[in-house]
Amino acid sequence: MRRGWSTSKLSDIVPAALLSRIEQGVQLLESARRARILCHYDPDGAAAAATIAKTLSRKGKEFHVTLSSVLDEESLSKFKEEGNDLTIVADMGSGQLEMLERLNGRTVVLDHHKPHGDSEKIVHVNPHLIGLDGVREVCGASLAWIFSLAVDETNWNLAGIAMAGAIGDRQHVDGFTGLNAELFKEAESREVLVKERMLSLRDMPLADALSRSLSPYLVGLTGRREACVDFANSLGMDPDVSPRKLPAKDRRILTSMLAIRLLRQGAQPEAIRTLVEEKYWMPERGIYVEEMSALINSCSRMGREGLGVSLALGDTGALKEAEVLRDSYFKQIIGYLHDLEKGMFKKKCVQFFYCPEPTLAGAVAGIGMQYYFNGDMPVIGFSVLDKTTKVSSRGNRRLVAKGLDLSSAMNEAAAEVGGQGGGHNIAAGATIPKGKEEKFVALVDEIAERQMKTKETAA
Repeated sequence: MRRGWSTSKLSDIVPAALLSRIEQGVQLLESARRARILCHYDPDGAAAAATIAKTLSRKGKEFHVTLSSVLDEESLSKFKEEGNDLTIVADMGSGQLEMLERLNGRTVVLDHHKPHGDSEKIVHVNPHLIGLDGVREVCGASLAWIFSLAVDETNWNLAGIAMAGAIGDRQHVDGFTGLNAELFKEAESREVLVKERMLSLRDMPLADALSRSLSPYLVGLTGRREACVDFANSLGMDPDVSPRKLPAKDRRILTSMLAIRLLRQGAQPEAIRTLVEEKYWMPERGIYVEEMSALINSCSRMGREGLGVSLALGDTGALKEAEVLRDSYFKQIIGYLHDLEKGMFKKKCVQFFYCPEPTLAGAVAGIGMQYYFNGDMPVIGFSVLDKTTKVSSRGNRRLVAKGLDLSSAMNEAAAEVGGQGGGHNIAAGATIPKGKEEKFVALVDEIAERQMKTKETAA
């Protein structure tokens, strides 16, 4: 295949059963004048929103974008009053199908979370319905990109936005697989993305790159610059030189020493393997996709998800503001991560902590679970608000292999206490009434124990 040219069509890459559902949504878009776009507020959802918005803009369609952490009766009633021709829901919706069926107008759901059922009244696109893994093979942003490509295949240049969402959803760990891999490979062949392999530290002085590293999170180094200076000096390396400018021999030594640190602090095997990773350059935008994903993530976690969408859409003025938010996000999250190095609350099968910021709890749980929490127990983060409590939970691949399914656990336990929950087997969330935290965590503890015992018995 010649570089910059490809004969692969969307139908050559995307399974027919999935593409058929997406094309139904495209048909609804063709006759719509104005569309309402509703996406989850996290990086995957923000990237999905940007992808859909860019697609509709190129088609000359009117649209209004909203990012939210929850889809409930209050938001549904607002949408009903608007009288939209079309509602497109991405990176959420599969757990609220019955609610969405009551919307006026036509609705398309592009979600990769584990569904509780299907619908004949709306266009429901979910990889799980055709046997694809929504945890690893395709995310909300990549589904939105497939939708975009089905509208017009000139939208291959939106690959970087979709990949930023996939990285934000941690689907790049150990390399992209499945449908993600096929789509991004095609984008490479069209030179929309350029792949490089390098150490997963930022391009800044070594001491800063280490102290500001969240992926990987380095216990004793991340957030502690003086310790990073001492660490660099102990290796005979200049703390003021960028990791990329170190001699090859020094980069190998640095990688080995960081891997040893991660092993000692209990990092998951897949997390250790990402010390050296494939990064993707976006020639059209002049930025690495990984950097864009980190900036979008910071905007989402700091309550400025709209800025993240603007950044993904190519607003150059949003870049400096997003960098400031990235610094603020780092300072906030590092405090929680440092505190949790001392330990957290534990039940028989789960561990849990409290985080007053609901937009940060999931990130804290995810980073900690990958890099230093007790890997034998899933973790739950509670954010207690005025009337409700937001819940974020994370597991790891080893626990999932043992039978853990956090999506089912969150859904079942939340329903018991008058809330709602769902997500993936390895990462899920819930919203429950305030004051029900103790009962909820006890229920999840029982459910997780049952799930893993059932798998053990079956084996």
